[in-house]
Amino acid sequence: MRLLVCKIAFVLLLCGVPFAGANAQRIAAANDGLTLALADKHVDITTNFSGRNVVVFGVNETGGALVVTLTGPAAYTLMRKKGQALGIWVNAKTYGFKDVPLYYDYALNGDERDLGSMDLLRADGIGVNAMQYVVRGRVPSAQARPFHEALIRQKQQAKHYAYDAQSIELIGGKLFKVNFELPADVPTGEYVVKAMVYDGNVKIAERREYLQIRQAGFSARLYSYATNHSFFYGVGVVIFAVFMGYAANVILARR
Repeated sequence: MRLLVCKIAFVLLLCGVPFAGANAQRIAAANDGLTLALADKHVDITTNFSGRNVVVFGVNETGGALVVTLTGPAAYTLMRKKGQALGIWVNAKTYGFKDVPLYYDYALNGDERDLGSMDLLRADGIGVNAMQYVVRGRVPSAQARPFHEALIRQKQQAKHYAYDAQSIELIGGKLFKVNFELPADVPTGEYVVKAMVYDGNVKIAERREYLQIRQAGFSARLYSYATNHSFFYGVGVVIFAVFMGYAANVILARR
């Protein structure tokens, strides 16, 4: 009996090797058929910064469904729920979520539901509905779910998360272009731009580029000083406010 099982396993292994090899060759060929580039890999935030467009372009020769995502740096984020205690509004509940992207936007050239299962979308971070944050501590998922949804709504209202996917502009069938609009208060840090291609509920190609968003000019120096010398910065702000109030009072008194 043991010999029969070994023979069956050997036959299945031989049958599986060509399939696995063919699938690997297919993915390798698809990767060669996908290219990705950024019009500018740096975005400088100055004192008069009011937003910026990030242009992503490339070539998709695979024939599969294309998805392009723009994901900002991740950070630990707190969500609080207010409640009354002795007639005073206080923070009744607080949940901390790990590795929350500070910014997220995406585009695709088809229907999000046709790409694959929800597990596949979660694994590749496609769509706001597929986002899953890890709650700090032992908290039941059903209990943390309302805070998770409120966090996404808060990001969307601040224009840091997309409500829906935008369309990918196709040029000549193979060339593609995506225009991501950054708000004026876009978080700084390193952003990841990913282009992914799907065929038959399987990701067959992926390319990545990196975008740096940073403070520049006077605002960068001011931010650096406020971060590294917070006490003196606070004192300076108070002195400046008092001086401006006194100057305004003097001017109004002369009138």
